[in-house]
Amino acid sequence: MLKLYHQWTSTCSKRVRITLAEKGLDWESHHINLKDLEHLDPWYVKLNPAGVVPTLDHGGKILTESNFIIEYLDETFPKISLRPDDPYERWKMRNWMHRFESILHKNINLISFVKQNRMKRYEKFSEDELVNFLSRQVNAERKLSFEKRIRHGITEAEMQFAEDRISEVLDEMNDALQDKIWLNGPKLSLADISIAPFVERFEANDLKQLVDWQKRPALGAWWSRVQELPSYKTAFNFTIPG
Repeated sequence: MLKLYHQWTSTCSKRVRITLAEKGLDWESHHINLKDLEHLDPWYVKLNPAGVVPTLDHGGKILTESNFIIEYLDETFPKISLRPDDPYERWKMRNWMHRFESILHKNINLISFVKQNRMKRYEKFSEDELVNFLSRQVNAERKLSFEKRIRHGITEAEMQFAEDRISEVLDEMNDALQDKIWLNGPKLSLADISIAPFVERFEANDLKQLVDWQKRPALGAWWSRVQELPSYKTAFNFTIPG
């Protein structure tokens, strides 16, 4: 009954795959090819009006936004709970998740655009091809961001600003983990799952200043625990079909 539309390297898709694995749920995979802009095809935009991955189909109920999807899964399949019992700790879990999405997601996206040399693809576009590509974007904010990056590039100041905002959140996490195993106490929660794919992305982009675990030892110890989770390994071992 669970069908996931996702992409193998997508951080938000990994959130959902970790949750599915942690809860031991069976699911059907529908891989979306982002390079071919399959996420902007009309059939997919009908499912996900924002034109992003992932999307979850639960018996005809369509869910979007990865943080909301993983909380839905935890509520719907409560046998293995990934939320704290205490209401205040649940608030803190949701507050972490909000900060990860509103601060980390936006800023690591900008950094990845530079570090992974994504500009190379767009530099080959003619003006007509660029206009056509931008016209296919279904989200006005995303369209404006793409156009700004492609036409004007990303400055060193913008890169530094993004890294500084990420560092602030990582420092908060390190402080919170001084006397805890996981972000919300002794038990893995959705907050830990929500951030895990982004920490991996920091390492993949060789952002040494962000993953200096001597500077943030509590966070480094937490990251070691995350990587040993069977659910993490399962989610990250998913490879592109074919």
